[in-house]
Amino acid sequence: MSRNRGLLIHLLIVGIIAGSVYDIATRQEHWPFSDYPMFAVIPRQAVLENSYRLFGVTYDNREVAILKYSQLWPLDQSRLPIGLRRLYAQPGGRERVRTVVEDALRRYERGRAQGRHNGPPLRAMRLYSLNWDLEPYAANLDRPRSRELLVEVGPIQEAAR
Repeated sequence: MSRNRGLLIHLLIVGIIAGSVYDIATRQEHWPFSDYPMFAVIPRQAVLENSYRLFGVTYDNREVAILKYSQLWPLDQSRLPIGLRRLYAQPGGRERVRTVVEDALRRYERGRAQGRHNGPPLRAMRLYSLNWDLEPYAANLDRPRSRELLVEVGPIQEAAR
């Protein structure tokens, strides 16, 4: 192997290690340097705590979970709760999260009006923090152990539709 080729390979290895160390130190994820946080903690209890979830409130006062990508677009259920939790924990986070939930309600209704999804019309949207006891096959998916209302927005203004 030539000297230049060996140098290039060593620089590549150092670059990968430096990127990984940076992501680990800053708790960020930049592919391919992720610290893979899903596998970084060994759960000691069969509990899922502090899971944020949006619920729409229909005109007949039913709550429906907003989970589908077409209803949350351009957001998605896999990253939205993480972002909301981080935002809520910051100073002034409650008002910033309120703005996000208002925007999610507007986008939901706009998407429904444009035919991107067939969800029910909503008069409001709520953000809850949910806790579940983990059961096999998620048998209690619709019955969390506890839920705390964090933010409620609505009704949306006609001009916003």
